Amino acid sequence: MTNKKDKSDKQKREKKPVEDDVSDDDDEEEEEEEEVMESEAKRKKRERGRASFMMLLRRGLAMVSLGMVFFMNQPFMKRERSPGQNGFKMKPLEVGIAGAVHWAKDSPLFLKNPQYHDYLNATARVFLTPREYLEAQSSKRAMPKEQTWEGAYKKAEAKFKRIVDKDTQVLEMLKLPLAAPNMVLIGSYAVIVGVLLCPLVAGLFEYVIVLGCVLIMQGGRGFGMEAQPELYVAGGAAVLCLLVSEAAAPKPAPKKKKRR
Repeated sequence: MTNKKDKSDKQKREKKPVEDDVSDDDDEEEEEEEEVMESEAKRKKRERGRASFMMLLRRGLAMVSLGMVFFMNQPFMKRERSPGQNGFKMKPLEVGIAGAVHWAKDSPLFLKNPQYHDYLNATARVFLTPREYLEAQSSKRAMPKEQTWEGAYKKAEAKFKRIVDKDTQVLEMLKLPLAAPNMVLIGSYAVIVGVLLCPLVAGLFEYVIVLGCVLIMQGGRGFGMEAQPELYVAGGAAVLCLLVSEAAAPKPAPKKKKRR
């Protein structure tokens, strides 16, 4: 009898620690699951903050190219003055406007709808207005009426007429054989469209800007022009926008390690 009692007591003593171990393991697993859930929430919050910052940075970089083309109207290519040849600063906005207006003169679509000419001319003046506005703000001789957006729009009309009809250097960019693609003109179109839409759409128009800069550089060399720092800045800003967009993309959640 004593032997049986001793065995039963030993079995009870051995069972109790086992139950304690199981309860301890369950508690540890619950705590671990709670910790994983908290870290996942923090990770998502951090990812959202990082993505917001990256997209804000991308828009800032996109505005650099936009400001260079529309507000500053910077030249992307330049030809120095030489005997028998005038100097020229190739500006994508001016070349693009002149090319569009001269193309519309012979376009069947515009010939059938004369009102389209008015729309095109008004759009071109709108594109030239930001530069005129900045010049009026920095000029001490400008009248108060000229320092408004309405005054800048009216002043842009004179510049529009000069670019389309009187600027021989701009018109020179358009006089190429029809068989040869005018890379300067096509590149100007690409840069104008790219810088306008790049701040709104990510991942597409950055490539359009880079392509436009390459076409302008290759085509401008045929006219004896050299690339200016502004061209590299616009292309570099577009490349940085692509890199920032990739960095802002959500990353997959890390895999949970199973506890043995």
